[in-house]
Amino acid sequence: MTSSKACVVVLLTLLSLAVTCAGPQSYRSARNGWDHEYGPLVPHETFPADCSICHVSESWEQLKTNFSFDHAQETAFPLRAAHKKAACLRCHNDFGPVKTFTARGCAGCHTDPHEAQLGKTCTQCHNESTWRPQGLIAEHARSRFPLVGSHASVACARCHERASTGDYSRAPVECAACHREDAVAATAIDHVANNWLASCNRCHYPTAWAGASFRHDFFPLSGGHAIQDCSQCHGPTIGPISRACISCHRDDYNGAPNHVSSNFPQQCEQCHNTTTWEGAVFNHRFPLVGNHNLDCAQCHIGGDTRTFSCINCHEHRRSETDDEHDDVRGYTYASAACYQCHPTGRD
Repeated sequence: MTSSKACVVVLLTLLSLAVTCAGPQSYRSARNGWDHEYGPLVPHETFPADCSICHVSESWEQLKTNFSFDHAQETAFPLRAAHKKAACLRCHNDFGPVKTFTARGCAGCHTDPHEAQLGKTCTQCHNESTWRPQGLIAEHARSRFPLVGSHASVACARCHERASTGDYSRAPVECAACHREDAVAATAIDHVANNWLASCNRCHYPTAWAGASFRHDFFPLSGGHAIQDCSQCHGPTIGPISRACISCHRDDYNGAPNHVSSNFPQQCEQCHNTTTWEGAVFNHRFPLVGNHNLDCAQCHIGGDTRTFSCINCHEHRRSETDDEHDDVRGYTYASAACYQCHPTGRD
């Protein structure tokens, strides 16, 4: 054997050993991208006989820059989006015939990380542009827990704890499963003392954790009653309270001019509204206009709003008043009689 032949044999032996030592896993991992070092190992049995279709004449290891191949027409498998940019060896390698893998659909090339928990139709969530899942919000809307508000931006693994293993089943839908710690840590209202550790949706919305709003339909919280701190009315344990105004506004009632002395009714809503405590307006049966726009005590002598005096202000001598009313049936010289005939204060 000549020295040149001996060198060739030694070289081939070393190459064979290198492939063997690298092992099938390392050998196959190298097929993931195009590299001219692995070109000769790609099966060319089914390739066109005209090598110049792909290769340049100057170097066997270099492909033509203007190389084009109508994949859809020649193989009936159109390459779109990310598939169009993939190196040929990602599919055309030494793993076996391409038809074997294409027959399996997406699973032919893409290992299912969900372990068949979500079905075999990858296109339900993925597309050819990016492997990142798409349309999950719409898919979730058909489940028992639609993703709305802030829930739409939460990572899947926050609720699906076994997501890393491909298991997206049996995720809890109860608020407390994710938000119990938030309820325990709440400081504005003691959620623990009030046993508010579940059913967060009674007060909170999925758009934001702050700004909770309880449906207070039985007592509309309008105007000055539109407060955020429930404890202002209900106390620290948010216990039941009376709906009567005086239950919260007794100090206001006692401190207001004439309310106690005039024995004003304690139904505050008769004069006040929820917009402001000031500027109370009482629907007086007697129009308080002109000279009658007086302080209550000037007519309601003794502080009792149930009684009033007309003749205290209208200083008529009884004899003159009697003469003026001598033809009036049932006339008496009394304030109640005056009001009966002169309900507007006019003659």
